[in-house]
Amino acid sequence: MTELTADTYRTVARADTIPEASVIPFYLSDVKLRISVARVGGVLYAFDDLCTCTDDPCPLSAGLLTETVIMCQCHGSEFDITTGTVRQGPATRQLTVYGVQVVDGDLRVRA
Repeated sequence: MTELTADTYRTVARADTIPEASVIPFYLSDVKLRISVARVGGVLYAFDDLCTCTDDPCPLSAGLLTETVIMCQCHGSEFDITTGTVRQGPATRQLTVYGVQVVDGDLRVRA
């Protein structure tokens, strides 16, 4: 049996399925985690899909992406998707960002 570690990359999709200036949500069932992947300027970024502004789930994948800043549709919090930093509240906790790699055209995320 193969054991997954925190450094394990998981294939989530073909890299070319993420259009430029778009955010696509994914669910990593083995770790019960919702993530989003965005493509900005040809670079792929992976980050938590659920906003940290409230305990009620609010998916950032449905928010507004402007360059590398995503705005939560529920309360207007803004995050830098390259670092997870809160750019504007009401959120006070930053997002977790995840490593991304493309191998043979497959999008792989480390979470």
